[in-house]
Amino acid sequence: MLKGFKKIVFMGALLLFGAQFANAEQIRVLGAASLKYVLEDIKNEFLKNRPNDKIEISYTSSGKAYAQIKNGAPIHLFVAADVSYPAKLYAEKLAPQKEEIYAKGKLVLWSNNSNFKITKFTDILNPKILHIAIPNPKVAPYGRASMEALEATGILQKIQDKLVMGESIGTATTYVESQNAEVGFTALSMLGENGIHTPTMSFITIDEKLYKPISQALVIPNYGKDSKLAQAFKEYILSQPAKDKFIQFGYAVE
Repeated sequence: MLKGFKKIVFMGALLLFGAQFANAEQIRVLGAASLKYVLEDIKNEFLKNRPNDKIEISYTSSGKAYAQIKNGAPIHLFVAADVSYPAKLYAEKLAPQKEEIYAKGKLVLWSNNSNFKITKFTDILNPKILHIAIPNPKVAPYGRASMEALEATGILQKIQDKLVMGESIGTATTYVESQNAEVGFTALSMLGENGIHTPTMSFITIDEKLYKPISQALVIPNYGKDSKLAQAFKEYILSQPAKDKFIQFGYAVE
């Protein structure tokens, strides 16, 4: 009888173990390149209570991510660096629900070269600066914000020939990090508490009055509409624990 009881317990454990894996999910997420550090932290915290689930995040410019989804890429969740691209997916009936804002980004001008310390915006006019990295404004929201700030201050015409475009904010940031560009524009989240840190780094946050607010939104595309994991991860990104993490990385939240 004891032997039979042990067998029942063993079989029950197997069924429970199997059920856990049967309910496990794997999803693919496209995230804005500026989220490289903070979104990985948020993902890891979220998955602590979901050991069998997997979330694969690829980072690119929001414009390129939008284009991939529009062209049929199997993406369960899109976490963008602005509102417009997720809103387009909903307007084009490529997402079942409207976009939701999760944070507001901050633009910075920075250098990783001790010969070009950044203490104020007009430091960008230093004639010895030959390369100014900027995310491509056609596809990268922080690139658009950079152009707006340069135009608002009247600086753009004076330095336009020095601009070096990166296909995403990640690429533009790498140009400065590797000192291939003396200075450049990026998101505060790329340089924040858990972002890039070097002994030669200097930066300033750009006055937010000089560019349109970088409100950042997320949306579940049609491909992910039936995914419980995508829905749960989306809700977690909108939750207070994730908001606290965004603040830690230099974002503003409501």
